Amino acid sequence: MIDKYTASYLGLVGLSGALLIAWARYKISKLQFQRSRRIKGLKQFETIKTSTPVDKPIQQAKETAVENIEYRFSIIRKLSFYSIITVWVIALAFPFLDRMPATFISFIVAASAIVVGVAARPFIENLISGIVISFSQPIRIGDTVLIDEKYGTIEDISVTHTIVKMWNWRRYIIPNGSMLSKEIINCTINDTYQWMHVEFYVAYDGDISLVEQLAIDAASKSRHFANYEKPRFWVMGMEDKAYRCWVVAWADNPADAWELGNDIRTELIKQFNSHGIKAHQFELGYSEKPDI
Repeated sequence: MIDKYTASYLGLVGLSGALLIAWARYKISKLQFQRSRRIKGLKQFETIKTSTPVDKPIQQAKETAVENIEYRFSIIRKLSFYSIITVWVIALAFPFLDRMPATFISFIVAASAIVVGVAARPFIENLISGIVISFSQPIRIGDTVLIDEKYGTIEDISVTHTIVKMWNWRRYIIPNGSMLSKEIINCTINDTYQWMHVEFYVAYDGDISLVEQLAIDAASKSRHFANYEKPRFWVMGMEDKAYRCWVVAWADNPADAWELGNDIRTELIKQFNSHGIKAHQFELGYSEKPDI
């Protein structure tokens, strides 16, 4: 016979479980819709601008990404549902645990611990990490990132691994368990603008005022330069043989920044050769042959 306190407990837990399931389904569906809408609205899906052997690569990438988001969130939805149900059932059964044999409970707990701790640990670790990434969003599909010194775009985030499409179209696949512990430079997490910098050296006998003008002109001439403000020139250091210089300029997105950097370097090489500007102050000398 169930007393009134147990009945009240079961009713409260039952109602709470039902509300939690409804809230979780709503939250997950909302997040899935937001992720899919963001992917469909992306204008840039590549790290560099190039003509590819694939027809309409950006559109295909978007469609694939949306399909993968639907698949990933369907798994998260099922896992969330089963997890809540499991906790719910345990909570409902809690008042009756004293009526169950202690050996049976110990066996179930021990068996579950062995399965989770040994056989399924890597999978569960990556699975939980994938769910964390999906909700916390340190990275998103379509983000341009620099990770492990590899430059590319997040192409897919599954429940167990993340795929980075590198600038050369190779895929870098990272288990989600490792992904959470990595330091990542995300170039597009808040906006796509890039302040591109090019570092170069100039010998001390070079005209630094001329170098400054050539560097600013090299950045301004590029068709990938975003004219929000004039390019800047900085002397970043005075090394043994040369000045260490930077020229910085705005680009609208990482792909344009890639091209802008190439344009600046190419133009600087041409102008330095034309004006006789050396990158280092070389010292020529000789050494006597050692006695044998």
